[in-house]
Amino acid sequence: MNELAKQLVRYHIWANQQLISHLKTLPSELFHTKVESVFPTLAETFGHIISVDYVWLSRINKEKPSKIQKWTFQTVAEVEKALSELKMKYKLMFQKEDDITRMVSYKNTKGELFTQTLFELIQHIVNHGTYHRGNLAAMIRQLGYQGTSTDYITFLRIQNS
Repeated sequence: MNELAKQLVRYHIWANQQLISHLKTLPSELFHTKVESVFPTLAETFGHIISVDYVWLSRINKEKPSKIQKWTFQTVAEVEKALSELKMKYKLMFQKEDDITRMVSYKNTKGELFTQTLFELIQHIVNHGTYHRGNLAAMIRQLGYQGTSTDYITFLRIQNS
């Protein structure tokens, strides 16, 4: 089960990087072009994904995030740097965590107390990222460009090749 949790996080990191690599091939002004979506720009959507990952990592590490920090990015390179730092945070988490069935108690942004296993939280983080990567793919299409695959099965096929 611990290997599955690690694989899911590796997928999450890979999928984010796939989108970054793809965005580097597109005109830079797209990053801040407003579209009708969950978040108005690609930059803000990436900011949300990264912000929420940090909130969950804080909760997992028994730190108390005061609120969701709003990450803002001017360039795709800034997102790539933030994702690289996030990758290191996940690596450290797995170095410290050997029991993914450990119960994690935390308060949500409304101050309500909840408890889930570490594995459930990892699944949530990855699922949240997948949802918003879908938003990013739709936004890229709205802007007139093709997306790139961030499917889990694509990740698995690459890992197994």
